[in-house]
Amino acid sequence: MLFLEPFGATDAGKVRANNEDALLVGEGRDETLFVVADGIGGFEAGEVASRIAIDVLRNLEPGDSFEAAIREANRRILAVGRGDERLSGMGTTVVAVRFGGTREEPVVEIAHVGDSRAYLLRGGELQPVTEDHSLVAELVRSGDLTRAQAAEHPQKNLITRALGADEEVEVDTAVLPVEAGDRLLLCSDGLTDMVAEARIAEILADSPDDPEGPARALVSAALDAGGSDNVTVIVVDVKEEPPRAERSGDTHEMPAVARSGDRSQTTDRPPPQRPRSAEPRGRDRAPGRPKAARRKRKRVGLRRFVRGLAAVLIVVIALTPAYLWGSSRYFLGLEDGEVVAYRGLPYAPLGVELNTEWRRTGVEVSDVKTPYRDPIENHTLYTREELDPVLQDLGK
Repeated sequence: MLFLEPFGATDAGKVRANNEDALLVGEGRDETLFVVADGIGGFEAGEVASRIAIDVLRNLEPGDSFEAAIREANRRILAVGRGDERLSGMGTTVVAVRFGGTREEPVVEIAHVGDSRAYLLRGGELQPVTEDHSLVAELVRSGDLTRAQAAEHPQKNLITRALGADEEVEVDTAVLPVEAGDRLLLCSDGLTDMVAEARIAEILADSPDDPEGPARALVSAALDAGGSDNVTVIVVDVKEEPPRAERSGDTHEMPAVARSGDRSQTTDRPPPQRPRSAEPRGRDRAPGRPKAARRKRKRVGLRRFVRGLAAVLIVVIALTPAYLWGSSRYFLGLEDGEVVAYRGLPYAPLGVELNTEWRRTGVEVSDVKTPYRDPIENHTLYTREELDPVLQDLGK
């Protein structure tokens, strides 16, 4: 029999004042459910969205539809945003896993929207089990960018899917077999933007008997690399049930997969009750690759089509008023030697401008302080809260 040993950790990082990430480490009705949500929308709004997603999934019963729960979270985020102007445009990514199956064929079910990721470490090899819903990821899949180029792309965080972005959300799911010795990682992009996958694999391979050490080390690695974003990780170890005489008091025998005692460092809620049996699920779905991976195989020979699809996707983003990035991002540019703040995205696909002039600064390019010259040249994206202090300090 198998049991689970998880550990979750989160940190606001070194730049942001608040933590818009949220996580669930087995404290829900399904104690084999683990979730990371990365909020979007500026101060407080993103935090509200990620918390709504976690609260909805907390009530997910074993055997209930993963996709339906995530779609319900999307509806609630939209409803709350409509009811409070300060929260308009908020959203969140989500990546979640839950365990089940049968004693003979235990499985993990993965669901995700956005660019928070899930990885599987098996036999010392790190395997991505989700594919980002981002513009850069689409260009990688179409062959227009390499993974190395994508990692350095200035708009690598421009996501194409999120909860709260539209009335309907497409959720990617997959069911994979699990075995003793597997280690699952869920994380926000605050980790993957700061730490290379090769280094993540090295850290995860350390301390194979204890998920706490690698979880804390991954957060520390992101902070040491600059900590420019909130960072959240959950490490879940799949272990064989030890002989009865060796069991600690926090393990519990179950038909398929069990939880060991919860040790998340991030929650201020009381610890969960002793694990209970999880209903078998996933019997009617054969283990396989994620839907996104299956779609990738179908793209072979359709490279031109996908390139055109990526261009259309950008236009769709521009024409969808509720879309997060089109309504809540700003950048700086130059017009006749003056620094101008624009709202939207610094692109004009197919001749369609994705931005409008928002504010003239009255600052000449010759007067711009050195630290702000590269962000102007590269069209660095800001939220409104991030841009305001930049405008105040631009030419002082």
